[in-house]
Amino acid sequence: MNKPTLRPVKWPMILMLVAAPSFLGAAQIKLKVTAELANVRLKPSISSVIIRQIPQGEILEAVRQEGEWYLVKLDPDESGNASGYVHESLVLPLEELPKTERKAQVVEPPVKTEKEPPRKTEAGFRETEAEAGGEGAVSAWSFTISAGGNYADGGDLNKAAQGLADYFGNQLSAAADATVRPARLSYMFGGEAATSVFPWLEVAVGADFFSSSKLSDIVYGSGEGAAAYSAKPRFQAVPISFSLKIYPQRSVYLKLGAAFYIASCGYFYRFENGEFWQEWNGEADARAFGYFGGLGIDVNLSESIALVFEAIAHYAPIKGFSGTGTYQDSTLEEPISEDGTVYAYDASIKGQTSFPLLLIRSQRPAEGYVVNVREATLDFSGISLRLGVKIRL
Repeated sequence: MNKPTLRPVKWPMILMLVAAPSFLGAAQIKLKVTAELANVRLKPSISSVIIRQIPQGEILEAVRQEGEWYLVKLDPDESGNASGYVHESLVLPLEELPKTERKAQVVEPPVKTEKEPPRKTEAGFRETEAEAGGEGAVSAWSFTISAGGNYADGGDLNKAAQGLADYFGNQLSAAADATVRPARLSYMFGGEAATSVFPWLEVAVGADFFSSSKLSDIVYGSGEGAAAYSAKPRFQAVPISFSLKIYPQRSVYLKLGAAFYIASCGYFYRFENGEFWQEWNGEADARAFGYFGGLGIDVNLSESIALVFEAIAHYAPIKGFSGTGTYQDSTLEEPISEDGTVYAYDASIKGQTSFPLLLIRSQRPAEGYVVNVREATLDFSGISLRLGVKIRL
């Protein structure tokens, strides 16, 4: 009887058949990044951690597509991650995947109980709703609380306080021991709400508050015959602002806008010479628009919290102040009150020397010594520096 002949096993052929699915699954395509910054995540989910950010125009190699996500190859990082997932809305395929590659893959599905809102990345740009699994773009909101310092020129208010001091010195023929300190520097604080309309553009609405006052005491001469003058100019404002924040870079923005000022001002002057004294008080307010522009920087502490630094220049010379002024001296039993407009004018002495003054008058000043009469301008133009905390929703 003949023994059956054993044929040699063709192991290479068997290995090829077993490995064929793996080779088919390794097909790769090129993807071009079309977003300004594409997030590469550890898992195919908007809630997954971001492991890499790829700038616009870069080419990626995709191994496969899982629903709306591409699995792309990466250079290994410090954590050993050599691949990650990028959403299809952020890239453009340069060739089609084989149909066999579009079958469902066995992956851990992301757990979602409700639609997640778009969020800002660590680079400072907003993700679109398309990346979050929706259609179109939805604005991401942020709120900022800030505090800092403000410098405002003060305009005619500060000039008049010094002008009256010079006037008394001229009348007394005596030199003053100091000059009037102008009201210019102040603390300020406020808040702002902003929403992203594009990754590089935000629209913001906010309100601030600042207030400044300075008291100066001046003495003319010395000894028992010395005279004294006190002045306290003051102002405050609540500017309600609308602005555009343009991001030329990820964390740096330009800020341009307009503000509606709810403003008020006041003055206090007192002159004493022996037993005689005079005193002027006034309070007035106005409403007007101003403009501003400046530079800001976002420093991210986390995905939802950032520190904000801003330097803003303001242009807001405001006229039309109206209110009540009072005059009192040692010879009057009751003060004299006058409702009217805040006027600025010059007091001319013998037609040679003039001194800027400011008072609330019911009628336009027309005394013989008065020249250059005009509505007073309180100048809120200046610069502000502030530090704030931004919370992204």
